[in-house]
This record gives sequence, structure tokens and C-alpha cells, in this order.
Amino acid sequence: MDPSDVYGYEPTLPYGVEPPAPPPSEPVEEERRPWPSARRQIGTAVAVLGWAVVAFLIGHRFLPDSAGLVSLLETWLPWLAVPTALLLIAALAARSLRAVFATLVATAVWLGGYGPELFPRGDPIPSNLRVVSEDVNASSVELGGVSQLAPSQHADIVALQHLPPSLAASSATQNLSAAYGYHVTQYEFGVWSRYPIADAKAVDLATTTAASDGNPSLVAAVPHVVVGALRVTVTTPEGALVLYVVHIPQPVLGDQGFAKVRDEAVARLVKTVSADKAPKLAIVGDINVAQTDRRFSDLSSGLGLTSAQAAAGRGFGFTWPAEFPVVRLDDLLLRGGTPVRSVVLPALSGGKSHLPIEIDLHL
Repeated sequence: MDPSDVYGYEPTLPYGVEPPAPPPSEPVEEERRPWPSARRQIGTAVAVLGWAVVAFLIGHRFLPDSAGLVSLLETWLPWLAVPTALLLIAALAARSLRAVFATLVATAVWLGGYGPELFPRGDPIPSNLRVVSEDVNASSVELGGVSQLAPSQHADIVALQHLPPSLAASSATQNLSAAYGYHVTQYEFGVWSRYPIADAKAVDLATTTAASDGNPSLVAAVPHVVVGALRVTVTTPEGALVLYVVHIPQPVLGDQGFAKVRDEAVARLVKTVSADKAPKLAIVGDINVAQTDRRFSDLSSGLGLTSAQAAAGRGFGFTWPAEFPVVRLDDLLLRGGTPVRSVVLPALSGGKSHLPIEIDLHL
């Protein structure tokens, strides 16, 4: 019998002889994981973006404002409603549960923060003072428009900014001068009132250096005077109202960062107003600070002032630019009274800068 015929027999090799190598086997293909579907990828991306919106809505105030970038983004916070709505639609289209959840949370956070502004606000008490304000942007057309509008709106005080001295002395103001017994035009500001005006004084915000060249925002023939606001006292039937008519520099991107010059002007205004002990005081005009900007609280709650738009407006009250308003840069901030109503008026005579605002107060 041949030993190899026995089951389990393995031949013994002589000492030192290696067994032959087994024949090469066919290569085994590695199992590949399938690539996520397009719908799954979209759902993941939407979920990530949704949580990013939530994080920014909640935590933006804690971010360092390097070069003013966060301040710039805060200006547009109300408009996060648009991408949030688009993300929710994309999440539903992708049928992704995690994406839908993330965008619903983002929607809830936005509504919690800005939803109340969509409803009318205000106090039912009667008003006793109406103020109209506009940055006329050195335009005779806009000045002529507000000159006709303010008397027809029965405004008691009209506060204008970016008003060149040459324009203030033109025929564009004749309706205002005819309708109001008191007025003062200094620097780039004009105030018309039914009640006496006194103590007109420039406020140094380090925004513009004056020269004798007739520049509209400067003090003619008075070199090195720096202005950014005009302080006047209006003697109303309810008592004296100290009024700061302001035109704070607009925030810009540049070597000094977004809003650096503006923030310095705001800091100077805050210091000036905080030292002013007038019981009834208001800041009105082109403040160039959106209500969602972190600097806005310096002007409002930081000074104990109430924003007329926040207290008595409806919606976001955007005022700039006039053709398609996307941000509110104009407001009235009050101490010693109650804002009753705040509205944005239509653009005047094809105006392309700021929309006028109208505020009713109870002093």
C-alpha cells in the first residue's frame, strides 16, 4: 500500500528541506463602502449650516470684534431669516431628519430673538410731541421734500442732518421757515421747532476738522473746530427738552477696521451725554449704528435711554438705503419720557439716501 493513500498522511521532508510554496491565489478585492448619496450629503451640509446659524445667533455677542468684522455681521442679523428659510426648504427636500431638526432650531432661535419686532409696539398713552428727522444727504431735492412733508405731518420739531450751510439758506427751506417760528442751522445740522430753541452748541465727536473752505459738514471760517452733533434746548409746554442732533460717521471697511472711527465717535457721544444731567433728553438723527450692533447698547441702555423704534415701532423700521432699505441707521433715543409711536415715512422726491422717521413722544 502506498502511504500517500492513507487519509491524513503527510510526507516527511528530509531535515533542512523547505516545503514548496503554495500556488499564488487570486487577489481578493477589498470591500468598498458606498459613497453617500447626494441627498445624504445635502442633508449633512444643511445640518452643519443650520447649527452654524444657531451658534452665531446665540454667541455672536461673545465673539471678539477683530477689525470690526463681527460688528459688520451683527448689522445684518435680522436678514439671517432668509438663509434660515432656504436651509429649511433644502432640509425638507433632502428628507433629512437631522437637517430639518437643525434648521427648525435655527428658526426657533431667530423667532425668539427677532419675532417680537414683527408685531406693533407702543404705549396707548396720548403723545404731546412729534419729531421728524432725516439725513437729507446734502440734497436740495430731499430737503425740499421734507420741507413740505414735516408741516403736513404736524411735526413739532424737525431735525435734519447733512445739511450744508449754503443749502440751509436756500429757498428749499422756505416751507419750514414759514411753518415754524423757531429754527437754528449750524454746522451740518438744522432744527425747526414750534417752541423756543436755546443754547445751540457744537458737540466734539472728533469726526470732522473744520476749515474755511465752506465744506458742508464744517464750520465756515472757524478752523480746527470738530463737530459731530448739535446740542439744543427746546422749551416745550411740558418742560425743557435737551436735544442732541447727531450724524455719526458711517462704518467702513479699511486699514483701520470696520467702524473704528464710528466707534470712537460713539464713545465720545456716550461720555458727553452721560455727563448731561438734563431730566428730559433725546438723541436723534443718523446714528449709523444698527440695533443689532453691539455698540447700540452703549447708546441706549448704557445711557439709560429708550429707543423709540424698539419701544414703539413696528417691524425692523429699516431706513437705509431709501431705494431698498435693509438696515435701520436712524433713531430717536429718549430719557425722561415715553415713546408712543415710531414710523418710517416714504422716500421724499426720489430720495436715494435715508428715509425720514417720525416719532411721537409723551413727555
